[in-house]
Amino acid sequence: MESFPDRDPRLGAALRDAYGEVPEIDFAALRGRITAQAELPLARAGKSQPRGWRPLRALVPLAAAAGIAGAAFTLTRPAPPAVPTVADRQQVEQILNATTPDLAELVAPQGDELLTALGS
Repeated sequence: MESFPDRDPRLGAALRDAYGEVPEIDFAALRGRITAQAELPLARAGKSQPRGWRPLRALVPLAAAAGIAGAAFTLTRPAPPAVPTVADRQQVEQILNATTPDLAELVAPQGDELLTALGS
């Protein structure tokens, strides 16, 4: 238990001169008045929420955060890729035909040298 420091008699005298003597307090009556004033607000607060709601109060912020995260995920998801049209395919084939050499040009000149090097 805590021990209180020694009282300063000069400080006590100065406080009594400034504010007068310390009145005697009836703590039982004070407690009764506080309890009577708090009884109705406490009763209202207890009946305003169902008993099962109190444990679920912690889940409300979690549910809100999950909803925000889900909305952000669906709004930032990329659009599905577009399906290529016939014109797109024709353009790709045209570019490939113009830029890639013929297979015969790639294999034929080296094919003869390869066959002679092997001795056939």
